[in-house]
Amino acid sequence: MRSTNDRPTGRPRTIDPDAVSLVALRLFDEQGFDAVSMDDVAAAAGVSRRSLFRLFPNKAALVWGGLDEFAARFRQALRSRPADEPSAVALRAAYRIGATFPDDAVEVTRHRLRVIRANPSLEHVGAATVTALTDEVLRFVAERTGATADDLAVAVRAHTLAAAASAALTWWAIHGEGRPEDAVDRAIALLDRRAD
Repeated sequence: MRSTNDRPTGRPRTIDPDAVSLVALRLFDEQGFDAVSMDDVAAAAGVSRRSLFRLFPNKAALVWGGLDEFAARFRQALRSRPADEPSAVALRAAYRIGATFPDDAVEVTRHRLRVIRANPSLEHVGAATVTALTDEVLRFVAERTGATADDLAVAVRAHTLAAAASAALTWWAIHGEGRPEDAVDRAIALLDRRAD
């Protein structure tokens, strides 16, 4: 029987969720999402199964962790655009800022997007956040253009921008060229040119 004096002293070890995500996403990307268990992730990350589940309730949560940061950057950028700026300029700038991942998050973002692309069944997990962002774009465009949110042209524009940003990020993740924000910016520029 251990005495109370045998307990470890000091602070409990803290676990970096980003580091655990990176380990998991590398495994999912290399071995396949379905082939890797939560036990495999815990072992590879050097954490207990209990600690892993406390941070991430399931495998899908390990994949979608970075979407909230993108959404927060995008929303903040959109809110801070000058009121007299044309909606196309404001949205292009906001998407670029949203897609500007910190240097230490670029690798995890690449793996995350590759895993989502390879496993379409995962898309439903992030669907609510993606829909909320698209709705925000729709309201922004309607407000800036003086149209209503149920206007067809506004809806098409909002959904087209969201799809272009998503396609650009996936393209970047697969082809590995440049920075993610540059790929998104190029995609939106292509839309702008087509609108002329």
